[in-house]
Amino acid sequence: MEKLFRFLLVLISRGILVTALMPAACYVKAWTAKALGDDTPQRQGRLSLDFRKHTDFYGILITMILGFGWSREMNNDVSKLKNMKRDITLISIAAPAAYFIMYVLLYNLSGFIFGLAPTSFMLACIYRILRKAGFSCLCFGVIALLPIPPLDGFQIFYQFSWPKFRRWYFSRYQKIMLWSRYILLGIFFLDDITDGEYSVLTPLIFMWSWIWDHLVFFNVNWLEVTEKIIKTVFGYRLI
Repeated sequence: MEKLFRFLLVLISRGILVTALMPAACYVKAWTAKALGDDTPQRQGRLSLDFRKHTDFYGILITMILGFGWSREMNNDVSKLKNMKRDITLISIAAPAAYFIMYVLLYNLSGFIFGLAPTSFMLACIYRILRKAGFSCLCFGVIALLPIPPLDGFQIFYQFSWPKFRRWYFSRYQKIMLWSRYILLGIFFLDDITDGEYSVLTPLIFMWSWIWDHLVFFNVNWLEVTEKIIKTVFGYRLI
Protein backbone atom coordinates (compact mmCIF):
# COMPACT_ATOMS: atom_id res chain seq x y z
CA MET A 1 0.00 0.00 0.00
CA GLU A 2 2.86 2.37 0.82
CA LYS A 3 4.52 1.70 -2.54
CA LEU A 4 1.22 2.33 -4.31
CA PHE A 5 0.82 5.66 -2.52
CA ARG A 6 4.38 6.68 -3.40
CA PHE A 7 3.72 5.81 -7.04
CA LEU A 8 0.57 7.95 -6.91
CA LEU A 9 2.68 10.90 -5.75
CA VAL A 10 5.10 10.22 -8.61
CA LEU A 11 2.21 10.22 -11.10
CA ILE A 12 0.99 13.55 -9.73
CA SER A 13 4.47 15.03 -10.12
CA ARG A 14 4.64 13.74 -13.70
CA GLY A 15 1.21 15.23 -14.36
CA ILE A 16 2.54 18.62 -13.20
CA LEU A 17 5.58 18.10 -15.44
CA VAL A 18 3.46 17.40 -18.52
CA THR A 19 0.76 20.03 -18.00
CA ALA A 20 2.78 22.90 -16.53
CA LEU A 21 6.57 22.56 -16.54
CA MET A 22 7.21 21.24 -20.05
CA PRO A 23 4.81 23.83 -21.57
CA ALA A 24 6.57 26.57 -19.57
CA ALA A 25 9.95 25.57 -21.03
CA CYS A 26 8.47 25.49 -24.55
CA TYR A 27 6.86 28.89 -23.98
CA VAL A 28 10.22 30.38 -22.94
CA LYS A 29 11.81 28.96 -26.08
CA ALA A 30 9.03 30.35 -28.30
CA TRP A 31 9.22 33.73 -26.54
CA THR A 32 12.99 33.86 -27.05
CA ALA A 33 12.56 33.14 -30.77
CA LYS A 34 9.96 35.91 -31.10
CA ALA A 35 12.17 38.36 -29.17
CA LEU A 36 14.96 37.64 -31.64
CA GLY A 37 12.72 38.27 -34.65
CA ASP A 38 11.33 34.82 -35.53
CA ASP A 39 7.56 34.69 -35.10
CA THR A 40 7.25 31.14 -36.53
CA PRO A 41 6.62 29.48 -33.13
CA GLN A 42 4.00 32.14 -32.33
CA ARG A 43 2.17 31.55 -35.63
CA GLN A 44 2.19 27.82 -34.85
CA GLY A 45 0.55 28.48 -31.48
CA ARG A 46 3.62 27.71 -29.39
CA LEU A 47 3.64 31.06 -27.56
CA SER A 48 1.19 29.60 -25.08
CA LEU A 49 1.15 27.84 -21.69
CA ASP A 50 -1.57 25.45 -22.89
CA PHE A 51 0.06 22.01 -22.75
CA ARG A 52 -2.01 20.84 -25.72
CA LYS A 53 -0.05 23.22 -27.94
CA HIS A 54 3.29 21.66 -27.00
CA THR A 55 2.75 17.95 -26.42
CA ASP A 56 1.55 14.95 -28.38
CA PHE A 57 -0.25 11.82 -27.19
CA TYR A 58 2.77 9.51 -27.24
CA GLY A 59 5.01 12.07 -25.57
CA ILE A 60 2.52 12.45 -22.70
CA LEU A 61 1.97 8.69 -22.41
CA ILE A 62 5.68 7.83 -22.26
CA THR A 63 6.34 10.65 -19.77
CA MET A 64 3.56 9.49 -17.46
CA ILE A 65 4.67 5.85 -17.59
CA LEU A 66 8.46 6.10 -17.58
CA GLY A 67 9.16 9.63 -16.36
CA PHE A 68 10.86 10.79 -19.55
CA GLY A 69 9.40 11.88 -22.86
CA TRP A 70 9.32 14.66 -25.37
CA SER A 71 7.38 17.70 -26.45
CA ARG A 72 6.38 18.60 -29.98
CA GLU A 73 9.31 19.79 -32.06
CA MET A 74 9.45 23.55 -32.49
CA ASN A 75 10.20 25.00 -35.93
CA ASN A 76 12.22 28.14 -36.58
CA ASP A 77 12.78 30.29 -39.65
CA VAL A 78 16.48 31.18 -39.53
CA SER A 79 16.05 33.73 -42.33
CA LYS A 80 14.25 35.99 -39.84
CA LEU A 81 17.14 36.01 -37.38
CA LYS A 82 19.66 38.86 -37.51
CA ASN A 83 22.63 36.82 -36.30
CA MET A 84 21.92 33.17 -37.03
CA LYS A 85 24.70 31.57 -35.00
CA ARG A 86 24.12 33.71 -31.92
CA ASP A 87 20.32 33.67 -32.08
CA ILE A 88 19.96 29.92 -32.70
CA THR A 89 22.28 29.34 -29.74
CA LEU A 90 20.17 31.60 -27.51
CA ILE A 91 16.94 29.93 -28.65
CA SER A 92 18.44 26.50 -28.00
CA ILE A 93 19.64 27.47 -24.53
CA ALA A 94 16.23 28.92 -23.56
CA ALA A 95 14.39 25.67 -22.74
CA PRO A 96 17.24 23.99 -20.77
CA ALA A 97 17.75 27.25 -18.84
CA ALA A 98 14.03 27.34 -18.05
CA TYR A 99 14.18 23.76 -16.75
CA PHE A 100 17.16 24.56 -14.53
CA ILE A 101 15.43 27.66 -13.13
CA MET A 102 12.26 25.66 -12.40
CA TYR A 103 14.42 23.02 -10.70
CA VAL A 104 15.90 25.65 -8.39
CA LEU A 105 12.51 27.23 -7.66
CA LEU A 106 10.73 23.94 -6.99
CA TYR A 107 13.46 22.60 -4.72
CA ASN A 108 13.52 25.73 -2.61
CA LEU A 109 9.73 26.11 -2.64
CA SER A 110 9.32 22.51 -1.47
CA GLY A 111 11.81 23.13 1.34
CA PHE A 112 9.96 26.28 2.41
CA ILE A 113 6.56 24.54 2.39
CA PHE A 114 7.87 21.56 4.37
CA GLY A 115 9.47 23.99 6.83
CA LEU A 116 6.04 25.42 7.68
CA ALA A 117 5.05 22.20 9.47
CA PRO A 118 7.49 19.27 9.22
CA THR A 119 5.05 16.95 11.00
CA SER A 120 2.20 17.61 8.56
CA PHE A 121 1.39 14.60 6.36
CA MET A 122 -0.17 16.82 3.67
CA LEU A 123 2.81 19.15 3.47
CA ALA A 124 5.14 16.13 3.38
CA CYS A 125 3.23 14.85 0.35
CA ILE A 126 3.44 18.25 -1.36
CA TYR A 127 7.14 18.30 -0.56
CA ARG A 128 7.70 14.92 -2.27
CA ILE A 129 5.64 15.93 -5.32
CA LEU A 130 7.50 19.22 -5.81
CA ARG A 131 10.89 17.60 -5.21
CA LYS A 132 10.15 14.89 -7.77
CA ALA A 133 8.88 17.46 -10.29
CA GLY A 134 11.97 19.60 -9.66
CA PHE A 135 14.30 16.64 -10.18
CA SER A 136 12.47 15.85 -13.43
CA CYS A 137 13.15 19.44 -14.56
CA LEU A 138 16.85 18.93 -13.84
CA CYS A 139 16.82 15.69 -15.87
CA PHE A 140 15.00 17.30 -18.78
CA GLY A 141 17.42 20.22 -18.77
CA VAL A 142 20.42 17.88 -18.82
CA ILE A 143 18.89 15.71 -21.56
CA ALA A 144 18.08 18.76 -23.69
CA LEU A 145 21.78 19.73 -23.68
CA LEU A 146 22.95 16.37 -25.03
CA PRO A 147 24.68 16.89 -28.43
CA ILE A 148 22.30 14.47 -30.17
CA PRO A 149 19.84 15.61 -32.88
CA PRO A 150 17.19 16.92 -32.65
CA LEU A 151 17.95 18.09 -29.09
CA ASP A 152 18.87 21.68 -28.25
CA GLY A 153 22.40 20.65 -27.34
CA PHE A 154 22.98 19.46 -30.89
CA GLN A 155 21.64 22.73 -32.30
CA ILE A 156 24.23 24.60 -30.22
CA PHE A 157 26.99 22.20 -31.28
CA TYR A 158 25.94 22.50 -34.92
CA GLN A 159 26.26 26.30 -34.92
CA PHE A 160 29.94 26.01 -34.03
CA SER A 161 30.74 22.87 -36.03
CA TRP A 162 33.08 22.77 -39.03
CA PRO A 163 31.80 22.90 -42.65
CA LYS A 164 32.82 19.31 -43.44
CA PHE A 165 30.65 18.02 -40.58
CA ARG A 166 27.68 20.09 -41.78
CA ARG A 167 27.93 18.66 -45.28
CA TRP A 168 28.15 15.14 -43.85
CA TYR A 169 25.14 15.81 -41.60
CA PHE A 170 22.94 17.10 -44.40
CA SER A 171 23.91 14.28 -46.78
CA ARG A 172 22.82 11.67 -44.22
CA TYR A 173 20.07 13.63 -42.45
CA GLN A 174 17.31 10.98 -42.54
CA LYS A 175 19.55 8.16 -41.31
CA ILE A 176 21.08 10.32 -38.59
CA MET A 177 17.66 11.37 -37.29
CA LEU A 178 16.49 7.74 -37.25
CA TRP A 179 19.55 6.48 -35.39
CA SER A 180 19.44 9.45 -33.03
CA ARG A 181 15.99 8.39 -31.86
CA TYR A 182 17.24 4.84 -31.28
CA ILE A 183 20.22 6.17 -29.32
CA LEU A 184 18.02 8.40 -27.15
CA LEU A 185 15.59 5.58 -26.44
CA GLY A 186 18.55 3.33 -25.61
CA ILE A 187 19.91 5.92 -23.17
CA PHE A 188 16.53 6.30 -21.48
CA PHE A 189 15.73 2.58 -21.25
CA LEU A 190 19.24 1.68 -20.06
CA ASP A 191 18.88 4.16 -17.22
CA ASP A 192 15.38 2.91 -16.37
CA ILE A 193 16.09 -0.84 -16.64
CA THR A 194 19.31 -0.76 -14.62
CA ASP A 195 17.89 1.78 -12.13
CA GLY A 196 20.76 4.15 -12.89
CA GLU A 197 23.51 1.56 -12.30
CA TYR A 198 24.63 1.67 -15.94
CA SER A 199 23.66 5.11 -17.08
CA VAL A 200 24.85 7.88 -19.36
CA LEU A 201 22.55 10.36 -17.67
CA THR A 202 23.31 9.70 -14.00
CA PRO A 203 26.87 11.18 -14.00
CA LEU A 204 25.68 14.22 -15.96
CA ILE A 205 22.69 14.78 -13.68
CA PHE A 206 24.90 14.35 -10.60
CA MET A 207 27.38 16.89 -12.00
CA TRP A 208 24.68 19.48 -12.72
CA SER A 209 22.96 18.92 -9.37
CA TRP A 210 26.33 19.38 -7.63
CA ILE A 211 26.87 22.66 -9.52
CA TRP A 212 23.41 23.98 -8.66
CA ASP A 213 23.72 22.79 -5.08
CA HIS A 214 26.74 25.06 -4.67
CA LEU A 215 25.16 28.01 -6.46
CA VAL A 216 21.78 28.16 -4.72
CA PHE A 217 20.52 27.66 -1.21
CA PHE A 218 19.23 24.07 -1.25
CA ASN A 219 20.75 23.31 2.13
CA VAL A 220 19.12 26.19 3.98
CA ASN A 221 17.34 25.17 7.19
CA TRP A 222 13.90 26.19 5.98
CA LEU A 223 12.28 25.45 9.34
CA GLU A 224 14.55 28.03 10.95
CA VAL A 225 13.93 30.55 8.14
CA THR A 226 10.17 30.04 8.36
CA GLU A 227 10.20 30.48 12.12
CA LYS A 228 12.13 33.75 11.79
CA ILE A 229 9.69 35.08 9.17
CA ILE A 230 6.64 34.20 11.26
CA LYS A 231 8.21 35.64 14.41
CA THR A 232 9.09 38.88 12.60
CA VAL A 233 5.69 39.30 10.92
CA PHE A 234 3.31 37.96 13.56
CA GLY A 235 5.41 38.23 16.72
CA TYR A 236 5.31 34.57 17.82
CA ARG A 237 7.24 31.35 17.17
CA LEU A 238 6.03 28.49 15.00
CA ILE A 239 6.64 25.82 17.65
